[in-house]
Amino acid sequence: MRHETRDQRQRVVGGVLRFSLLSLVSCLLSTGCLSRSLTIRTDPPGALVSINDVLKGPSPVTYDFMWYGWHRVMIRKEGFERVEDRKQLRAPIYLWIPFDLAIELLPFPIRDTRVWAYTLTPTQMPPTPLRPLTTTTLPVEPAPSPAGATDEPR
Repeated sequence: MRHETRDQRQRVVGGVLRFSLLSLVSCLLSTGCLSRSLTIRTDPPGALVSINDVLKGPSPVTYDFMWYGWHRVMIRKEGFERVEDRKQLRAPIYLWIPFDLAIELLPFPIRDTRVWAYTLTPTQMPPTPLRPLTTTTLPVEPAPSPAGATDEPR
């Protein structure tokens, strides 16, 4: 009889272990994910946007970013001054260590969406230089004659 109870225990423990392992794997496979996106808007729209020296396209543009931290922004549009900026994307507190692991394992997706807006200023064309106005005419003096030259006949 002892032999049968030992087999029964092994079957029960093996079943529990298989169930636990299967549950853990299914939980890990069904967890949500974290997605991060940044939208850049300009006034007026249609300006070319580059982030960290990579062209992202005309504004408004939305893209998924990979990391938090400092980013270089360059915005160009014909007839407007170029904008060069350096901005920081700060991670929300729920993505700080050690909270980030728990957030990654949640069974639903988490979305972090950010928006940056810029107003472009028109380029200032330099004024066209004007010709100087002369109101008086200066008397023209005859040019001096070369040395030793005279008008008198010899």
